[in-house]
Amino acid sequence: MMFLLQKRLFCLFPCNNSSIYLSSYQLCGLFNFSTATYENSEHSSNLIVVNPLQSCELSSEKAAKTAKYHTCRKNSLSLSIEFFKQNGWSDVQVMKLTQKAPKLLRANEETTLKPKMRSLQDMGFSVTEIVQLVSTCPTILFHNFQPNLNFLKALLGSNERLLKVCRKNLFLLTCSLARKIEPNISLLRECGISDECIARMVVLNPGFVVRKNKFIKEVMDHVEELGVPHDCGTFPYALVAVLNMSRSKFDATFATLKSFGWSQPDIVAILRKNPGVWTLSKNNISDKMTFLLKEAGCELQYIIRHPGILSYSLEKRLRPRLEVMNFLEQNKLLDKGHSLMSVMLLTEGKFINKYLFPYKEKFTALYSSFVAAVQGKHHVVAEN
Repeated sequence: MMFLLQKRLFCLFPCNNSSIYLSSYQLCGLFNFSTATYENSEHSSNLIVVNPLQSCELSSEKAAKTAKYHTCRKNSLSLSIEFFKQNGWSDVQVMKLTQKAPKLLRANEETTLKPKMRSLQDMGFSVTEIVQLVSTCPTILFHNFQPNLNFLKALLGSNERLLKVCRKNLFLLTCSLARKIEPNISLLRECGISDECIARMVVLNPGFVVRKNKFIKEVMDHVEELGVPHDCGTFPYALVAVLNMSRSKFDATFATLKSFGWSQPDIVAILRKNPGVWTLSKNNISDKMTFLLKEAGCELQYIIRHPGILSYSLEKRLRPRLEVMNFLEQNKLLDKGHSLMSVMLLTEGKFINKYLFPYKEKFTALYSSFVAAVQGKHHVVAEN
């Protein structure tokens, strides 16, 4: 066998060539031949001497990995690469695209690639948006994607939203529209949820749209059992929170809050008041509860009455603002009548204008350190 391999290599390398480039596809073929294939290969016009993927900067290692799945002939490979480059893909994007879906390299340009690309253009997608969409889910070029895209685009209202949810969940483009997507959306509409609210739910958690209809119904019933009826304004967000939560995650959140003294009714009530709290990790909740009780001096009942305070960032809102308020209070610059929750509810601009801007010249370091803390650089360092 070594003799045959040496002889085949000799046939591939002309003696008058000082620099030879052997494609990854040839290398794969060298170790997979019989006597018959060897005899035919000497007269084959399809041998690749220079790897076409070099034109899009694909390393030999990457090309070999791609070739492992699909051995392509020179002409179809070159045409596929050139087609994508002519339609807006950069060399790097072509490389990533062919790595994600190697079979695109042998896709027929006239019967597959051109018609699909034309369909996307006819649907109003720009060149940039098409590149983003196909790069996210290359396999849509082998599916009838128009029904799904048309339905989702009508629901979400913009290409920007559509691209965002597709990046989060690729199955939206290939999942059955009739068996899963449409029934699930209809179920939400039957509960009186508006299309705009449904669109926000899909943006938050597109995965639920492709779940079985029976599962969605069970989760909706469970949310109602927890005390959040269909006609409650927070029902859609409570539903998204529960859909995102495994049983172990639910138990961990419940146990964490209970360890700080929350009762079962109080914990369940969060789902109705501030469903987003349920999406936080147990460590996140624990850190915030410790901070509020020990550093901010809050009473447990105050936090229970205002569970939304747990949804704010500890490092970018809770801690920096508390340090500013403590500094102002120590320097007798703080008027009475404010509460911790009212301070946390303010937008960044309003907080700065009310509690920092009036003292910017006098306490420059305080102002600068607060801005840095909000940007995630470091904590506020109060001036003395």
